[in-house]
Amino acid sequence: MKGYDIQFQERAFSIAETLVNVARIHRKKYCWPSQIKILNLLEKYQSLEISRRTLNRDLKWLEDNGYISRLRRIRMSPDRKLIFCSTLYKFKGKLFNYLHFLRNSLDRIFCLFRVPKWAHNKATARPKVRAFNEDSSKILWYVDRDGVKKPYPLD
Repeated sequence: MKGYDIQFQERAFSIAETLVNVARIHRKKYCWPSQIKILNLLEKYQSLEISRRTLNRDLKWLEDNGYISRLRRIRMSPDRKLIFCSTLYKFKGKLFNYLHFLRNSLDRIFCLFRVPKWAHNKATARPKVRAFNEDSSKILWYVDRDGVKKPYPLD
């Protein structure tokens, strides 16, 4: 049962990450994609195929545990009937704290594979040394940065 809980939470946080990325595009702390759009984004970017029922169950779990809040959007039609619009998803601090913790954890794991900062500084380019068969085969020639062929100083 515990393995199911971990899988459930991973799926729920994949949904939350997808929602945050949709909101990030518009630079907001909320978004209102349709459930079909969420399912398409999950399938495209997370390789996660789930049903609408599973999506609603995971969204309910995220809401109950204080990661998001949902607001059902309704408007009136001209003939005074209710029209249901897409749900508004607002992100709470708990979700941002979790995503920040997750990012820092990954940074600590992958810091072992990073190039040190001093390696980012570009060293001066050394001249390419070539032996040309010119007048004398004993002279070593090189091509400088401008592409000009010059004799290599052998001092």
